[in-house]
Amino acid sequence: MEQLFTKDLAEKTKLNYKVIEKYLEPKADHFLSLSSLRLEILKTLMLELFQASIFATNHFLERLIKLALIQKYTLGVTYAQPELYNKLTDEAITKYDRLILLDSLKLALKEGLLSQQEFDQLEDVKNKIRNPYSHAETKKIIKDAPAKFSGFMFSFEEVKNSLKSGEDVKLGQKTQITTLSSTFSQLYQQEFSREIALSYFDLIFKTMLSINRKLDLFSA
Repeated sequence: MEQLFTKDLAEKTKLNYKVIEKYLEPKADHFLSLSSLRLEILKTLMLELFQASIFATNHFLERLIKLALIQKYTLGVTYAQPELYNKLTDEAITKYDRLILLDSLKLALKEGLLSQQEFDQLEDVKNKIRNPYSHAETKKIIKDAPAKFSGFMFSFEEVKNSLKSGEDVKLGQKTQITTLSSTFSQLYQQEFSREIALSYFDLIFKTMLSINRKLDLFSA
């Protein structure tokens, strides 16, 4: 079993490294504290752990916006001014740390850290991706899936016996099963995650670079 895991991880690393390589080099000086989280997300994408990538990107989004607000509040103050730094950091944490995501986004827009277009995009992914995945809201995650799946019910034992005897395999009764079935809904979520995980991270990554540039201008 260990060899199978090792082989699979090695193959995925070789296959997908080029996909994530471009996200390794760009620097965002105001968000160096998020570097380890960014690297973890890139590893999940490289290893095709798409659902895990979305869960981590949700956290990345939350931390990014709150940290952006805190960074602006403490601009120009360094560890060389410990008393002032501690005072402003404590104040910023009190102001921003307990905000829900929507309120953080609204404040970031008001503070000039987000453009209206960026705000609209982030509000959209909050509603379509962040909220459903964070709260495990199946209906919202698979809302674009068909209401039911159609298929034929059959007995594995009967199929096995038919194959052994050389007889035709008889199809059972055609049945419709709700997409909300735990099996079908999870399979759909898995495929949906595969489709959106990279683009979701890409959006948040580019937002980080954009906010970083804005913070540079504020501090100039």
